This record gives sequence, structure tokens and C-alpha cells, in this order.
Amino acid sequence: MSSAPLRVSLAGGGTDLPSYASRFGGTVLGAAIDLRVTVVGRDRPAGALPGTGPRVCLDSCGYPDGTDQVANPFAREALRRHARDGDLDLVSFGDVPGGTGLGSSAAFCVALTAGLVGPGAPGAALAEAAGDIEMTGLGRPVGRQDHYLAALGGFRLLHFGRDGTVEVEEIHVDTGTRRRLDDELLLFFTGTVRDTGTVLADQHTRVSRGDADTERRLHEIKELTTSALTALRGGDVAELGQLLGRHWELKRGLGSRVTLPGIDRAYRTAMAAGATGGKLLGAGGGGFLLLHADARSRPHVRSAMAESGFIEQPFHFDTAGASLTLLPSATN
Repeated sequence: MSSAPLRVSLAGGGTDLPSYASRFGGTVLGAAIDLRVTVVGRDRPAGALPGTGPRVCLDSCGYPDGTDQVANPFAREALRRHARDGDLDLVSFGDVPGGTGLGSSAAFCVALTAGLVGPGAPGAALAEAAGDIEMTGLGRPVGRQDHYLAALGGFRLLHFGRDGTVEVEEIHVDTGTRRRLDDELLLFFTGTVRDTGTVLADQHTRVSRGDADTERRLHEIKELTTSALTALRGGDVAELGQLLGRHWELKRGLGSRVTLPGIDRAYRTAMAAGATGGKLLGAGGGGFLLLHADARSRPHVRSAMAESGFIEQPFHFDTAGASLTLLPSATN
């Protein structure tokens, strides 16, 4: 049984995409949270119904005729790369729906890779292997921030070099600041799910063709990591909330699918209710909205989000990265 955490990106999101990072270098400040994706796998017991490939209970259950017939593309590519002898049963669980901006596909790839590779794999190696599943194997226009945060956990400053290398800094956040972050950052599900690759494809195209406005926005988003890191280390959570708002102003112009009219209305309502700032997580287009609200404004912001039909998702920041537990073999 293996699992990996979901994540919250605080600043710099989008600059890890290869279309940008390969030209300018990217920087992302993010953190793991206590919501996770879990994968359970077992060797199929003797005497089970015949089948040449893995039985994968992910999107659907069945006995596919070989790995190429596995319906879930992430599982299919992971099994191609990390094949095991014999048939394998797999099942996965997630604390939130997929396609909601918390890095669930990366967490799934990290957790599954950890289970297939076995004990002892370094976190950075898991992140690279999981990232290759999405970026090389499936050709998705995503970056590696989610994979590193899922594999390593904690608060991390990630530097993405033009040559494809990734440098990781662990960021110490004192207990008092952690407690304030847990209290003052609120997470709301917009009710909309989307495919990250589809939303990011627009940004990828604009950067690839040298769109000046898109590049300017991403440059400033990357620069926000410096201010966000200063606020985080200094315990200025309100300043971090304002920086989230600035990030969202810039991000909304990165593509036509980043936001929706209903989300814009709800965000304006939250700000009128006293939120300091916030942004959609991940690529945008739906998923989860992260907001900062102090003690005085939190009840009003929660009420405004409920009236907008957004559902609050409780969470806490977490230091734990990917984990692997070897379970006893089933006897029946």
C-alpha cells in the first residue's frame, strides 16, 4: 500500500512547464497537504480467473488482455515502465476528485511508482520517474512541481533549470506560522472538474510562439516566489494572502480556459466578504479555490462561498511525502 500527498502551490505555478522553464528557468513555492492518493496492489492469488495482464480497478474493473488494454492511461504507462512478473491487482483511492488542481494525477503516479519500484527509492527519483510517466510517456504539457511535492512532502522551493534539472530547497516554517496557515487559508471546491493538460495547452501554445504578454505574466508570477518566501519565513500570512490575489490576477490572463464567469463572481463575493486574496489552484478552469481570510472575516467568507455553491474542504499542511507499506499476503 503506497500513498502520496496532494499539494497547494503558493507562488510560481506555471513556470515549471517545460515551454517556459526551458527558456527562462522556473521557480515554484509549494507545500504538501494532508489529503492523499492511495494505491493498493497485490499479486493475484493462485487459482484466480485467467488473465494475461493486470486487473486494474481504477476507472473500471476488468481483466484486460495485457497492459496495453488498461483503461487508466497513468496506470498503463506506469506498468509499461515498471513491469512486474505475474499478474497484479490494483485499486486506488483519493481524498478529492481528480482534475481539481491539487495535483492528484501526479500523486497517483508517485504512489503507484513507489509501489511498483518497491522500498528504498529516493524521493527525487520517484518524482522524476512519475513526471516522466506524464510528460514523456503520455505527452501531457505539465511540469514537475506536483511530482516533487508529492514525493518529498513539506514546504519546498523548487528551481527548474533550463537544462531540465530540478533543485529542491526545503523551507522551514515555524509552528506558529504553520498553525496560522492551517487556520487562515481556506479551500473551497467549485464543483467543476477539468483535465489539466487541456487547460495548460493554451499556455503552452502561447509561450511556444513567444507571446509577449504571456511571458510577462509568467515572469512576474515567478518573481512572486521571492515575496511569498519572505512572507512565509516572516510569518506574515496576510501578506501571503495578498500575493495569492496578485498571482490570480496574473494567472487569469494566461489562457482562455483558466477561469469561468461563475468562479469570477464567487471570487469577487469572497473579497467583498473580507478575504485578503486567493486563487484557483493548479491549471485553473475549475477545481479548488484557495482563499486567505483572517479570524474576523472567516465566517463571512465561508457564508459567501456557501451561497455561491462552493463546498469547503478542510485540510492542513503536512511534512509527509510518499510512503510505502508492505502488507501481509492475502490467504483467501
